[in-house]
Amino acid sequence: MSNLQHQTITNLPGKAVVPKTSPRFALGPLELNVIFTDPRGTCAALNFAQSYAHELGARIHLRAAIAVPFQLPLEEPPVPVSFLQETLRKLVSQLERDTFDPTVHLYLCRDRVRALSQALQPNSLIVIGGPRRWWPTAESRMAQALRSKGHRVIIVDSRARSGSAQPVFAR
Repeated sequence: MSNLQHQTITNLPGKAVVPKTSPRFALGPLELNVIFTDPRGTCAALNFAQSYAHELGARIHLRAAIAVPFQLPLEEPPVPVSFLQETLRKLVSQLERDTFDPTVHLYLCRDRVRALSQALQPNSLIVIGGPRRWWPTAESRMAQALRSKGHRVIIVDSRARSGSAQPVFAR
């Protein structure tokens, strides 16, 4: 993982407690991995993931893989890390965190799909938010690449009304 730098943001405001009655799976609690695309798409994906995480007693992991061009050192992305951290904190702070505590992971990398593939457990459940279009989008291409690596990917339409985000499955 030489081309990957990982940072977990743990100092989020407030603490949440996982209910003791949450279902347990063979290898621990179910994990929903929300991939950061843009603020609007990620907000839709987080809202969708939150509704399912609450019902399933699952954990939410917000994962942001930021591609750094080869012209720049890996530690110096084009957007300051502090700005990225604040953006991710604001997105997570919009969630109702009464029953779970989401985790935010920030990866600085050269290739987003490769970095996410290295960071995710095999056969992970992934939620990606993006606009529904008839032509391929960056989000649908990322979803296809992650599916080809064996992950389960749900795409949520970010243009749907905020309270009624509906999943868009493989096309």
